[in-house]
Amino acid sequence: MRPLIIAAIFLSLTGVAVRALELSDFVAGRGRNWDAIKILSQGDHEMRAGNYQAARRDFDTAIRTDPTLWVAIFWRARLSAIERKWDLVIQDCNAVLRQDSTFVEAAVLRAGADIALGRYAASLRDLNDSIRLQPTRLETYGLALNRRAWLRATCPDPSIRNGHAAIDDAKKACNITKWKEADMIDTLAAASAEAGDFDSALRYEQQAMSAPDANEISRTLQEHMAMFKQHRPVRMK
Repeated sequence: MRPLIIAAIFLSLTGVAVRALELSDFVAGRGRNWDAIKILSQGDHEMRAGNYQAARRDFDTAIRTDPTLWVAIFWRARLSAIERKWDLVIQDCNAVLRQDSTFVEAAVLRAGADIALGRYAASLRDLNDSIRLQPTRLETYGLALNRRAWLRATCPDPSIRNGHAAIDDAKKACNITKWKEADMIDTLAAASAEAGDFDSALRYEQQAMSAPDANEISRTLQEHMAMFKQHRPVRMK
């Protein structure tokens, strides 16, 4: 699986049209236990600094202090995704959704973990449900669309693949990020290849290589370009 796809499971899109997930978006004015929120904020700071052990200790403490503070559970799930502890991601996302079944971000994160574990049908169900709700946060909507497009374009299970539907999702994701995300454009290239349109796949892959963040996944883009020149679609490993 592409490195940036793994990253996109737990990081928000970085395009101009969207903004990153901020803890304040989810805790402000909720009348929660502010001692727990303070500890959660410390953990968020540690996670952003790359101090993952300290962050996990803070998240665990915040959750013990206020078990109803589901945003702390979600933040711990994001940390587990960074550490690629996929079963823990799913466990925490399940706990979040038991407290708030409408929190789409948790369903999208769980879908990414399911992809990493090869649970493709479960991932598709989560993504379908998330997209059907049309998340108000653009980064969440774009991430869900891109995740579903990649799944439909590259899944090893042919019953999941649908090249033309993947193209539709990928184009919407690219529009959300104003065609500035190499990962999103690469997904569109893979979707085009799955649909048998290798000319478009090559064109989009070249466009992905010219995106501002292309250096982050340059090796992957080159590998996909070589595959498309040979009229070979991409498959998740």
